[in-house]
Amino acid sequence: MSLSLGGSRRAVFTAIVLVTMVTATGAAITSGQSADPSADTVLNDTRDRYANAESLVTTADVTVSNDTANRTATVDVAAAGNQSRTVVTAPNATYRFGVNESIAWYVGPNRTAAWDRNASVRPAGNASVSTALTDRSLDDREDVSTEYLRRGSDDGIDAHVIEMRHDDGEGTATLWIAQSDSRLLRAEMTDGTNRTTVDYTDTQFNVSVHNSTFDPPADRIAVTSIERYDTFAAVQANTSLDLPELDATFREASVLTRSSSTTVAQEYRDAGDNVTVVSTTSDREFDRENATAVTVNGHDANLTTVRDRAVVYWERDGVTTAVVVDASEDRALELARRLDA
Repeated sequence: MSLSLGGSRRAVFTAIVLVTMVTATGAAITSGQSADPSADTVLNDTRDRYANAESLVTTADVTVSNDTANRTATVDVAAAGNQSRTVVTAPNATYRFGVNESIAWYVGPNRTAAWDRNASVRPAGNASVSTALTDRSLDDREDVSTEYLRRGSDDGIDAHVIEMRHDDGEGTATLWIAQSDSRLLRAEMTDGTNRTTVDYTDTQFNVSVHNSTFDPPADRIAVTSIERYDTFAAVQANTSLDLPELDATFREASVLTRSSSTTVAQEYRDAGDNVTVVSTTSDREFDRENATAVTVNGHDANLTTVRDRAVVYWERDGVTTAVVVDASEDRALELARRLDA
């Protein structure tokens, strides 16, 4: 069996934000109490330590392995307020993800992407670290059991050692958490096939992080503007693209302009469903490998599901049009065929 860090992104990124697992509840132990605290108490303290920080900078060394292969990467994370940036450095490639006040962005060896951070539809593939992180929500502790194993040390730092297990047997994680300040020191995880080890080599809370940290590399992504509009007429008047219109309740639209492309995302509400209609001149990708060929108003189109959202998309005259909805593929196709295009 081969192994690549790209194929194990979920394990890697889940490890980096493993603190999102620690949404436990439990009574705080009293000061000076000699008995070991409960696992839930330790995890709750860790969750609060990270959640209450105004900013966070951390570096982690990640190893993902199975019986036949071993891959490593270094991950650097910076976060402040509602902005974040993650840099994954592997032996043969570097990936960067970020969110600032206006846009979310991704830069890889062969592809870049940028989109309005408030838009409900995002590029597929590697383009959204937040999606990778929430591929399976670890905030939901209903199917997770915890156990306080022992007091230990990690490179000489006194630590609580906690084990977390999915009740369905899907995976196990062992965490080393500093006794002094509730920060994560180490995580070891297995999903039955791959083993992931994360060593946090440097974590700092409430440090100064310059806003430019969260901007995409200027030599790879140049976003010139993002504008939002409250009516279809307004958004159509402010873009050169010939936009399709859906006979539904128009909510808002955003226009993201880059030096090389324009992307318009229209948001609608129809029969209780949130619907996004995207028009773009960029080379954005959807899941072509698993797509089904369909026809929309005389156009050859593709029907697929991307991160639990049904998508119908097609390309004509250099513009890709996509209809995205949190519903079935049949519903997405019905909406696409209703477009006034």
